[in-house]
Amino acid sequence: MRNYDFRRLTRDDLPLLRRWFNVAHVKAWWPDPEMQIAQITQHMDDQNYDLRLVQLAQMPFAFCSDFDTRASGKAEFSDLPMGSRGMSTFVGNPDFMGPGHSTGYIEARVRELRRSHALVAVGPNTTDTRTISIYRQAGFHARRLAGTNEGKLVQVMTHL
Repeated sequence: MRNYDFRRLTRDDLPLLRRWFNVAHVKAWWPDPEMQIAQITQHMDDQNYDLRLVQLAQMPFAFCSDFDTRASGKAEFSDLPMGSRGMSTFVGNPDFMGPGHSTGYIEARVRELRRSHALVAVGPNTTDTRTISIYRQAGFHARRLAGTNEGKLVQVMTHL
């Protein structure tokens, strides 16, 4: 098992995130980098969100956020019990794609979250079969299909 570190995101990290949002494999799912940076900047000041850079040997390679599902107002999580955490993540550095890092750090982060939260949920796009597979490998189970506030269809998955 690798020793992943989850360092709190700071404003100094925003240029790195901006670069990652412009990498092809990230931009495919988050096509508007400036809107993403604006949302992340807003969430930095919101106590319901916890924003982290994922690091291995002090090298940041992924972004991971978790949030109170009720406070987020995300329609796809509206049926989850009070106190549930939603999670969103992506690998920004393409050199870290493929060798099991995604599954590894997601499992590690979920272990941390489960210490104080009974349920962790994710909502990948239904057409993102790679991400759905990674979440399954990390212990998530399909719960239901749901529409988002933006009208997209996602596969809500939970880790109990």
